[in-house]
Amino acid sequence: MKKLITKKDLILFFVVLVIGVGGIILVNSAEKGRSATITIDGKTKEAVSLDKDFEKKVNGVFICCENGEIYVKDSDCTDKVCVRSGRICKSGESIICAPNRVAIKIDGKNGGMPDAMTG
Repeated sequence: MKKLITKKDLILFFVVLVIGVGGIILVNSAEKGRSATITIDGKTKEAVSLDKDFEKKVNGVFICCENGEIYVKDSDCTDKVCVRSGRICKSGESIICAPNRVAIKIDGKNGGMPDAMTG
């Protein structure tokens, strides 16, 4: 009778587990950013400090900063993906509103963050 789980299956399971845990540790190891850059059409509009709370409207996007985290509170675009992106605070994270051509990126060392995430 054939075994249900073989040695190769266990080795593969542990390799995938180690890679998964390593990825989680790598993503969470990024340092907190102190500033963010707001760009419109690929051109830097403004560099803002995350130390001070603020609210401002840029090209139809209502940007807020509270407690060192920046987020899009509202936007006049139709799909609102930028609003659903949530709050960002770690180096390398970004929020993009494609219809309004606005991007917000946390400055600083990337800290091992991946270039792209899906999910």
